Amino acid sequence: MNLATINGAIKALCAEAPMMVAPQPGWRLRTEDELFFDVVVCILSSQTLFELALATAESLKRAGLIASARGGWGPAYEEAVCFALRTPVLIERGGSTSFVIPRFRNRVSKLVATTAQKIYGEGTTLKATLAAAGSPQEARRRLVAAVAGFGPKQASLYLRRIGYCADLAILDTHVLDYLELAAGINPKPSSLSRLSTYERLETEFRRVAEDFGYSVGCVDLATWITMRVAKRGSVG
Repeated sequence: MNLATINGAIKALCAEAPMMVAPQPGWRLRTEDELFFDVVVCILSSQTLFELALATAESLKRAGLIASARGGWGPAYEEAVCFALRTPVLIERGGSTSFVIPRFRNRVSKLVATTAQKIYGEGTTLKATLAAAGSPQEARRRLVAAVAGFGPKQASLYLRRIGYCADLAILDTHVLDYLELAAGINPKPSSLSRLSTYERLETEFRRVAEDFGYSVGCVDLATWITMRVAKRGSVG
C-alpha cells in the first residue's frame, strides 16, 4: 500500500467524515433503556459482526430484556438472556438476508448480566455514570470499570454511538494498520486492553490527525474506511 495514496484518500474522505461523526441527539435526552441498549450492542460487537450484534440486541429488546435489566439482574436474568440468545436473528449483509444464531451465548449473557448488576445493583445508572465524568477520557475510564467486557476501544465506540463525544479514537485493526504504515507503530493486540497503552497510541493518532487538519473522530473514520478498501486491493 502506498502511503501517499492512502493519505490522499483519507484527506478526501475527511471532507465528508464530519457529517458521519457529527454528534447524535444529546445523550442526556436518551432514556436509560436506550443507553443500556447501546451498551449491549457494543458488548456484542466485540464478539461478532456489527450487523449481527445490532440484530441480536434488538431481539433482546423485543424480549423485554433491555428494560428489565434495571430490576431483574441476577442469575435468573442471566439465564433469560442466554435463553433468548438461542433464537435466530435476521441480518442483512451484502445485499442478502439470512437467519443467524448468535455465538458465545454463555459468555455474552454473563457479560450483560454482570454489567446490569455492577451498574444497577449499585443503585446508579449509566446516565449518572456519564454525568459524573469530567471529560471524555474520564467517561471512558468509568465505562471500562463499569461494563463487563468493555475495553478502551468498545468504550470509545459506545461514547461515539450515544453522541457523548466524537473525538476519541476507535483503534481497531484498520486504524492500527495505518499507524504501522505511517509511523512504524505495531503494538501487540493484547496490549490494547490496557488503558495506558491505548491512550498512548491514541496520542500518536492525534498527531496524525493534526497533519490532516481535522478532528480525531473525522480522521479515525476516514482512516478506517480507506484502509478497509485498501486491504481489498482498491487503493494504492
